Amino acid sequence: MQIFNRNLFAATALLIVILGCDFCIADEFIYVDEAGDRITTQARLIGTRQGFSALERWDGQVQIVPTSAIVDRKPTGDPDPIDVAGMKDVMGKLFGEEKVRFQETAHSLVVLVLDGELDKTGESRSRLFLKQAGTFNQNIENIFMRYAKQMRFPLRDLRYPLVLIIFESDAAFEDYTQLATGNQGLSATNILGFYSNLTNWLAVRMSSCDTFEVPLHEAIHQHMYNRVFQRLSAVPKWFDEGIATGFESDGKTIRVSPQMVNSRYARQTLQIADSVDWKVLVANDVAFTTDILAGEAYTSAWCMHWMLVSTQKEEYQKFVQHLASLEPLQILTPEERITAFEAAFGTEIATLQGGSTEALRQGVRRQKVNLNDPRTPGFAEFSQSLGIAQIRAVQNGVSTRVDGKLKNGSPLRNMTFLVVYESDGGEIAHWVVADIAPGKSAPLNVQTPRRVNGSFGGGNRFSIRILSAPAESKTAEEWNAGRIPQE
Repeated sequence: MQIFNRNLFAATALLIVILGCDFCIADEFIYVDEAGDRITTQARLIGTRQGFSALERWDGQVQIVPTSAIVDRKPTGDPDPIDVAGMKDVMGKLFGEEKVRFQETAHSLVVLVLDGELDKTGESRSRLFLKQAGTFNQNIENIFMRYAKQMRFPLRDLRYPLVLIIFESDAAFEDYTQLATGNQGLSATNILGFYSNLTNWLAVRMSSCDTFEVPLHEAIHQHMYNRVFQRLSAVPKWFDEGIATGFESDGKTIRVSPQMVNSRYARQTLQIADSVDWKVLVANDVAFTTDILAGEAYTSAWCMHWMLVSTQKEEYQKFVQHLASLEPLQILTPEERITAFEAAFGTEIATLQGGSTEALRQGVRRQKVNLNDPRTPGFAEFSQSLGIAQIRAVQNGVSTRVDGKLKNGSPLRNMTFLVVYESDGGEIAHWVVADIAPGKSAPLNVQTPRRVNGSFGGGNRFSIRILSAPAESKTAEEWNAGRIPQE
């Protein structure tokens, strides 16, 4: 994420203005925003570079302000950091008191942002879901701290509560994502969750909590930047994503650490071989911010991080200490990043990558890792709008047969789903699956898609769109009656 982008300055300014500051005690800054308005805020200055200043507010958010826009500063002391009770108040103001539900500990807060009213059963389900999310959060902290101490990370105490925001609605998540990121990096529609160095909050789609893999990944970022690294420092993306993917699991029980071989990433690494140049990943972060390249970049980051922590532990520990010393808003050139890496690990990046395949194969054998793909053969998986679908399309001569199954990913509500199949050969089919209970699945019965606009059918690729609505809603009633959106 490019923190000096003007759109990002405006986006973070909007979040700050929305939340306001009612009771903090800190240095008082007055600056002129892009609209020409004078803004007064209480914050501490954490970095100044390249004509910008980073102001850390009482609630943990960082405001990026052009230094020339600051017209006055009155020294009144650092702000008293917000506590969990104060953060609950902030969340209520931001999303609406009636829409938020909470699970809290002494230094963390899980926030559930609802898409609408819940009945008595739904409220009970929401409490159970939040309790599970809170327990999972605590497990993440325990495992992270165990690893961090083992690796002798330079740890510091938490200053602010760790916030996890779970959006029931995909649309609400995407609106928030665009606001929080300033439309920088991956498209909001392609993001399942993210940690923001600016807000210091972790935000995810509810659909990503089916296994909690995404919240786990993003929580590692949150812990690293609250306990080890300086926020807005020039930590390279390959390390950021390498350590986070190293903790990824495939379920709600975490049994993984970055020293263990992750079967999915190992399988993907061996498939892409040397198609990604590690030197390019070390030099800059571009591959991680584009929709097309990000998948292979994340896989390579996992392999690079796994290899370093597994084969060069002492050098790895010193490199983390180096990264922890980087200051907010500091910029490193590609040459500086490459030099720092090769000096830390005592080898050229190309040499390291050249030995990675054999090192990984040895790790797989040593840890007895099963590299078989656990997904059902012949089925493609799709997740959207709280629907999790497995779809199979088989061509038989001139016709195509499509079937599968659909799971309700909502832990709160009975949902009705509309699943639409479209092929690049001009074929289309749809299913209306009514009133699926939370966590339950239903079959998508075999269909022969119809051809549209005089197409010849067939094709090499297909896409799936999943729409959802509460089972008792008017939208679900329309779908059940056969009145579906224009195809």
